[in-house]
Amino acid sequence: MIHRIVNRLRRIWGRRHFHLSRFVPSELPVHNVSWVADGFTIRKLAGTGVVMVENFCTEQEAADVIEAARDHLKRSGVLIDGKFQDAPGRISDTARMFGPDSRNDVIYPLMLRASMLVGLPYTHLEDVYVTRYQEGGRYDEHIDFGDEFQVDRLYTVLLYLNTLPESQGGETVFPNLKVAVQPRVGRAVTWTNKNPDGSGHFEVSHAACLVKNGGEKWSIQFWFRRYPMLDPVAEVETLQARPGIRLTGWEELPEGVSIRE
Repeated sequence: MIHRIVNRLRRIWGRRHFHLSRFVPSELPVHNVSWVADGFTIRKLAGTGVVMVENFCTEQEAADVIEAARDHLKRSGVLIDGKFQDAPGRISDTARMFGPDSRNDVIYPLMLRASMLVGLPYTHLEDVYVTRYQEGGRYDEHIDFGDEFQVDRLYTVLLYLNTLPESQGGETVFPNLKVAVQPRVGRAVTWTNKNPDGSGHFEVSHAACLVKNGGEKWSIQFWFRRYPMLDPVAEVETLQARPGIRLTGWEELPEGVSIRE
């Protein structure tokens, strides 16, 4: 109850300035990133505002996160009137990996990479969830800033923890942008949910396609707010102090691209 009250006050305080230009750059920034995997590369999907990162994490890091999450999965819900409820358009299970009552250190390096990628402190993160889609799982087309609770979400970083061949589905599609991204372990996709004037970036509505033919899909969602959502964490601060490397590889892929294996 106290946590809900605090978050409510933060939302009210965060809306005191409507203009978001200082928080939402026209392009994602380039920062030093700690603990990156070999081959860490960034690609802009031309004309879409979507950025894709390869080798955001190692296969071992992904496996460790899956193992840590497996015993804590619950049926995913959709936020309706401030409460998570079952919805027929979302068939998956989720496990909270970072929040007021759940902090798993396997997630810390990934939180830092996500925060440095979008250029906001990790303290602006919402609770971090791992999602599992089994055969028949999907999430119909939606936006990430669709109601009062989510209105101040600036960025989404979606990280895949395992690889699915095209025959097993599970791709993330952006219908308005004609972009489809196939899950591949260590691949991340990130986008802005808000325009600098505060309006919603509706072009990035997206869906998680049906998982089929015995497939299983694992991913992490990192959602960043305009204002801090949590207090600094000593273990994360220690990681953040480690030397990083300069991000490179901002090659631009053609419009209408479909990212496969």
